[in-house]
Parts: sequence; C-alpha cells; structure tokens
Amino acid sequence: MSVTQENLQSFQTRIAERLRLAGEQDLSVSWLALKINGLNCLFPLAQANEIMAATRIIRVPYVKSWFVGAVSARGRIFGVADLADYLAQEEGQKTTPTERPISLVECTLIGLNAELNLNCVLLVNKVLGLRTSQSFAHHEPAASGAPACFGLLYRDVAGIAWQEIDLQNLSLSPNFLSISA
Repeated sequence: MSVTQENLQSFQTRIAERLRLAGEQDLSVSWLALKINGLNCLFPLAQANEIMAATRIIRVPYVKSWFVGAVSARGRIFGVADLADYLAQEEGQKTTPTERPISLVECTLIGLNAELNLNCVLLVNKVLGLRTSQSFAHHEPAASGAPACFGLLYRDVAGIAWQEIDLQNLSLSPNFLSISA
C-alpha cells in the first residue's frame, strides 16, 4: 500500500469518526465541507453517508458526460456522478466528456444517505472536514438561476463563500435521475 493510500485511509477514518461523533452531539446544523472544482461546498450531514476512495471506476456507455460510471464497494454497485460536471451543465455551461483516468487517486467519493433512495456516489475533489453553524458569520439565498440543489450560501468570518448542496433536492431532480445520453 502506498503512502498516499495510507494517508487517505487515515484521513477517512478520522472523518468517519468525526461524522459519528457529530451525529451524537445533536448539533443544530452541521455539514461536511468539500472542494468541488474550486467551489467550497457544504453537504448536510443528514444527507451524506460515507467517504470512499475513488479507485477503479468502470465506464458506462451512452450516458451523460457527468455520469462517470460505476464502482463496486462493500459488495454493492454504485453509480458515480461527477458533481462538478453536473453542476456546470445545470448552470448552462457547455462541457465536454471527461477524460479522467479510471483510477482517480486525487478524488474522493461521497455516498448519499440510504434514505434518499439513490444508489449513487458523488465524485468530489477534496474533503475539507466538518462545519457547524458557528463556523459561519451569515448566510443568504443562492443566486438566482442557480441549480435547484443549491441551498443557502454561507460566508465564514473571513468572508469566504460556502455553497450548501441539498442532496435531497439533487436526488429528486429529473435531470440528475436521467443519465442516458
């Protein structure tokens, strides 16, 4: 096992433990903070499930560019959605099919809560840790014309913007549910 894989596994173990503890602490609002193509994002903890390394992703033909393929984890098959590519298309940006390597060592997969009834994981660039409502100075509505899955836009004390992604709205979106090209 390489040093990078060991570091990733150690980080995933620490985040998983913090997620478990956060759930037990009854925080009023808490999120998993992520980086998705330069965008600081927040996934509500109640809607995100687990963090997995993006290892061997099997390509699937005749699907939209943001649907990367499928991955096997713990004896189950999950669809893999490139959230950055999906959000770009939702915002009306033209994208080209992703030419990513099958082994995505630099990326992470975030599982969705089973209650969302979507057998899918989201491809993200980086997991940044946990955030609570105390991490932010104020919030505002998402910009007009933003994707339907955009929740509130939060700003931390340094003025850095954090976009909440409502995974439940994402899982109900007809565009997200329709993967065929």
